[in-house]
Amino acid sequence: MSNIAPEELRELVQRIINSGELGRSRTYSEILQYLAECAIKGTNPKEVAIAMDVLGRDTEFDVGKDSIVRVHIYHLRNKLKSYFSKYGKQEKYRLDIPKGQYILTAIPAADVKSPDQAGDSGSKRESMTLWLAAAAVVLLVLNLFFHFVPVSDQPESVSSEFARYSPWQQMLDDEAPILLLVGDYYIFGEVNRQGDVARLVREFDVNSAEELNFLQDMGVEGSEVYYDLGLNYIPSSSTYALSQILSGPLSGVGRERINVKMVSDYMTSDLATNHVIYLGYLSGLQDLYNLMFAGSSLEIGATFDELNNRDTGEYFVSSSGLSGGDSYKDYSLIASFPSPNGHQITMIAGMRDESLINVSEQVSDLHVLAEIEDKLTMAEAESNSFEALFEVFGFDNTNFNSRLIYAQSRNTAAVQSYFGGN
Repeated sequence: MSNIAPEELRELVQRIINSGELGRSRTYSEILQYLAECAIKGTNPKEVAIAMDVLGRDTEFDVGKDSIVRVHIYHLRNKLKSYFSKYGKQEKYRLDIPKGQYILTAIPAADVKSPDQAGDSGSKRESMTLWLAAAAVVLLVLNLFFHFVPVSDQPESVSSEFARYSPWQQMLDDEAPILLLVGDYYIFGEVNRQGDVARLVREFDVNSAEELNFLQDMGVEGSEVYYDLGLNYIPSSSTYALSQILSGPLSGVGRERINVKMVSDYMTSDLATNHVIYLGYLSGLQDLYNLMFAGSSLEIGATFDELNNRDTGEYFVSSSGLSGGDSYKDYSLIASFPSPNGHQITMIAGMRDESLINVSEQVSDLHVLAEIEDKLTMAEAESNSFEALFEVFGFDNTNFNSRLIYAQSRNTAAVQSYFGGN
């Protein structure tokens, strides 16, 4: 801990809680307050202590079998980063939970280095960086080339059919630009003793060069061999989903209206001038996370492979990626709603590849869109604000069937509040 006074720490923690960045669940607030009190007392809390004292687990709790504490700390760490990225300029200290630990640290804001302070790391690394970056660009271009169907080859009547339904109606009825945001993931290199990049690493807690630099500034064990390569990747299913949208709902839209950007390059100002479509995993939302769930009845569970319906108490958990050659269930979500300036925002997300592929097909199917609309009242349908959850069944990474679990309207007031409305 730094020299931050106990009351100053408690007040900072309360500001974080009051900001709403920790979400609706009280659990993250309680964990943060617990860690703050431990820091004030100078104690280093253990995983089992957090499970029992905060999460209500009993004495039989086994850290080897139950990852609930690690999962909550992972999400809390990211929520803290979100808070300080938005409000950090007005704070004297920055709070963090170093990876692999359960202690709350407070660093004076003046001591947090910017990424520009990182030094040069040698020509070998630079050469490898350029080579890997070029390879990543080539692979992405090839994927888009083979999957992309030129919009000019598609009849305008196809898009006019989609214009009857909420996710696409506003986009196809005007001439405002359409921004496709594709969920991507940051990866970095691990260098060997010779200074060469030995392998690429994806670390869930590190989603930018700035976060990698912060990790190294914290002195986290092992981070000294990490090196920023300026690389991001997208799941293979994203290219398929992109082709589905371009060759279906957007097939009659002029090329000049469509722009594609990675979520890592997204800026809040993009929402002011564009219709927006998100394509990717739920785990790839990054700064779009709060927008995705504003006014929703759903929330992320312990991991991004879980969704919880707060109204009914139902849990939806993906078994894709865990079942090998066995059958599996996966889940995907469509959320569509207008922004305050009248642009439409449509979020198309899956838990894993199977559900993302499937949901891109569902949202490009006129019969499915009609089925969703049938489940909404006339007023709900006309509001252009709804969400729909799909369950996907498959075997050996092949989808065989899917069903619409539910469709319902979203709380438009919550969306307006996200944008700063009253």
